Amino acid sequence: MESWKKSLYLIWIAETISLIGFSFCLTFLPYFVQEFGISDMREAALWTGILQTAGPLMLVISAPLWGILSDRIGRKIMVERAMFSGFVVLVLMGIAKTLPQLFLLRLLQGIFTGTFTAAIVLVTTLIPWEKSAYALGLMQTSIYVAATVGPFLGGIASDIWGYRNSFIFSGILVGAGGCLISFFVNEPDKPQPLQAGNASINPASFFREPRILFFLIVLFLFQAAASILAPAIPIFIQKLVASSRYLATTAGAIIAISGAASVVPAILVGKTGNSSRQKDILAGLIAAAGIFTILCAFAKNPAQLLVIRIAFGLAAGGVIPLINAGIHLATKKSEIGKNFGVAGSISALGAGFGPAFGGALISTFSLAFTFLLVSGGLLM
Repeated sequence: MESWKKSLYLIWIAETISLIGFSFCLTFLPYFVQEFGISDMREAALWTGILQTAGPLMLVISAPLWGILSDRIGRKIMVERAMFSGFVVLVLMGIAKTLPQLFLLRLLQGIFTGTFTAAIVLVTTLIPWEKSAYALGLMQTSIYVAATVGPFLGGIASDIWGYRNSFIFSGILVGAGGCLISFFVNEPDKPQPLQAGNASINPASFFREPRILFFLIVLFLFQAAASILAPAIPIFIQKLVASSRYLATTAGAIIAISGAASVVPAILVGKTGNSSRQKDILAGLIAAAGIFTILCAFAKNPAQLLVIRIAFGLAAGGVIPLINAGIHLATKKSEIGKNFGVAGSISALGAGFGPAFGGALISTFSLAFTFLLVSGGLLM
């Protein structure tokens, strides 16, 4: 096996384990919040939105800085930093006593983690340029595999062990991913030092690269629209489920299968991501995701919602790999860390904006209105 493939697969395994750790417990924040004495569903939705927003908003600030550091001192150490920080933060979440403590830990998570962006930057330093769509599509599947396995197992574990123990186990998984990177992945070469003029982020430089700017705008809009559903889906499932006895298991299964469906398009676009029709494929996938989102509002039971979320996953799964491949192909090798750091920041800005806005929409209007607004945003 070629050395770049071996390293790619090892990073994929480590990142998948790490992301399973994060999704193992954070998927169920709406339910964990209620253990702090929050009984009103609208208040729980609002707190969930705040907590889900806190981490990504800190990532908006930290991701470009970590990206610049990766160009200067190395890409592997950035992955280790992100994963071992995640281990510490998740374990502390499991023993948090108040919602303000949980909020503070979410802020720290946003500042010090960001494992996926760090892993993407490491991967792009070792793959042949023409293999970018394949490699980045494969890396994106780590998110979808984690979104499949994590919530499903996390739901079962939460019903058996409780949410706090699930957070501690999540931290152990993320730490295990960090150990795999430390012991088995070798950084292919040290990045070339940036010239003085490139040592900081110049926003104007992205306007001189219209292709990169295009992908950054689409990335923000897609992440913002999709992440509005983060507090909506678990609460909508709670509304559809007759008994709360196996609520976390049911929610985990629905979210997990939707994540599994996203693996298929992520792999397929890896074979077409460098084609001239990239924008057409991207537009079609996002529009289809918008259509399936509005259909969610009409689901009458968990089985109907499951089918619709599978369809959503099949549409949405190819979006981020296409965007990442486009950014990579338009980026100079010496600026990979910086540009993907900015992309991570833009993605986090969209992901951070969404949950808080979604929680406010649910508490002010309704779940149906939230689905309608997200659908309109994706179609736009």
